[in-house]
Amino acid sequence: MKKNTKKQDIVASFNSALEGLLCALRRERNLKIHILFAVVIIFLGLFLKLPLPEFVLLLIVIAIVLIAELMNTAIEIVIDVCVTEYHPIAKKAKDVSASAVLISTLLSVIAGYLIFTKNFPSGWRNIFINIAKSSGHLSFLALVLVMSLSLLMKLLIGRKFSISGGMPSIHSVVSFSIWTAISFLTFTEFPVISLLVFILAFWVAQSRVLRGIHKPFEVLIGGIIGIFLTTLLFQLFWRW
Repeated sequence: MKKNTKKQDIVASFNSALEGLLCALRRERNLKIHILFAVVIIFLGLFLKLPLPEFVLLLIVIAIVLIAELMNTAIEIVIDVCVTEYHPIAKKAKDVSASAVLISTLLSVIAGYLIFTKNFPSGWRNIFINIAKSSGHLSFLALVLVMSLSLLMKLLIGRKFSISGGMPSIHSVVSFSIWTAISFLTFTEFPVISLLVFILAFWVAQSRVLRGIHKPFEVLIGGIIGIFLTTLLFQLFWRW
């Protein structure tokens, strides 16, 4: 009987852990974003065939960020249960727990940059120049397809074109267009500039979603349109 009880306790512990993870995923949008980036980084590490020690270090850094996000969520839940009204000390506690996520995220970005730049194929530094020298037909077709999809979604949803909201997100179009243009001009010699501008573009897009002005799909379509439109312009006028 004791062995069965121990087995049930172990199963119950795993179930509780999974329920906690699902609760955090439903509650925190930032955790979803971190998991998405973690999956992309892991696949990129496998694609670049990182050495085992550096790949393990990458996994540890990702785990630290996710653990910090989960602990931050747990602290926020406890504070919300214990404190029903606004209290400055409760706010400070939430701010301190959020700072742990910020620090771990910044350190993970630095570690990831150092690892990937060390193992980044040298030929890939010319990827934007090669795209600019290629034919613009593919980018034009992709742009038409994305814009047609956005128009179709707008008709289905019944929302009008708008600068402050709706399909697509103009802020997302402009921010990712700027990132693409800067990448074409600087990626070969200074890839870190492209990375920093991408982070800014992502924050602009995320802020539109967090403020409730746009839905994630509207921001995604806006970013894709900005990337393809800028790529097409560079392909058409690069030789000039």
